[in-house]
Amino acid sequence: MLNQNTAKGRPGLVVSLMVTLLLLLCSPSHAQTLPSDITPFEIEYEVGNNLISAGSATLSLTRKDDEWVYSLTTKPSGIFKLTGKGKIQEISIINVTDEESLQPSRYTYRQDEEAKRSVDAWFNWDDNELTYKKRGEEVVEEIRDPIMDRLSVTLAIMEQLREGFTRAELQVFDNGRVKTVVFDNEGTETMNTKLGRVEVVRVRSYNKEPSPSRETITWFAKDFDFVPVRIEQHKRGKLVARLNLRKLRNSEP
Repeated sequence: MLNQNTAKGRPGLVVSLMVTLLLLLCSPSHAQTLPSDITPFEIEYEVGNNLISAGSATLSLTRKDDEWVYSLTTKPSGIFKLTGKGKIQEISIINVTDEESLQPSRYTYRQDEEAKRSVDAWFNWDDNELTYKKRGEEVVEEIRDPIMDRLSVTLAIMEQLREGFTRAELQVFDNGRVKTVVFDNEGTETMNTKLGRVEVVRVRSYNKEPSPSRETITWFAKDFDFVPVRIEQHKRGKLVARLNLRKLRNSEP
C-alpha cells in the first residue's frame, strides 16, 4: 500500500491533542470495504505549533493472525518530558469479514500509568452493542446507528477519499462518549511536504453539537494513498497544535 521512504511536543493541551488530531473523517457504515492490496505501514509525525516542537507521533498498521492492529503512539520531547503526562497510546483491533469489510472489535486508550484516564471499548456486532469502561465504570449501549472508534475510522476514510465524498456525519466513540462528527471535503490544493510537493485534499471535521469551538483540518496526499501529511487543530479560529509528516514507510519489505 505504501512504498515511499523519506528521510526526515508542549505539555497539557498540546500533548493531549496529539491523539485527537487523528480523528479526521467518517464512513457511511460500520462495515467499510478495504482495498484488496492493504499492507502494513508506519507513519511518523512531528508534533508542535507555529512556535515550538512538542514531540512525535507514530501511526502504524500491522497484521496479527486474522486481525489488524492499528495503533497511535505519541511521545513528548525535550522539556515536555518533565511534565510526566505525555506518552499516549491508542490501539484499535480490526476484523475483516469474508466480504472484505472493516469492523472494529476493540479499542483501548492509555496515558502513561494514569488509570483514571484509561478507556476500553468492545464492539459486539452480532448483538449490536457497544460496551465501554472508563474510570472503573462499565457501560453498555445499543448500537442504533453506524459507529466507529476514533482511530480505526481513518483507515476507512483513506479508502473513501479514493472514491470521493463531499460531506458526511458519523457516530464516533471518542473518550468514553459517542459523538456526532461532521466532515467536509474542502477541495484540493498543492503543498510542500517531506515527500516533496504533492497534491492534497483538505478535510475539515468538527463535533456537530454543541456549537463547535474546536475543529480539525487535515491534508491527505493523493499520490501516496491519501496518507495525512498535515493535521491541524484550531480553537476559536486559532491554531492550537499541528502534526507534520516526517517519515512514511512500509512495515514490511
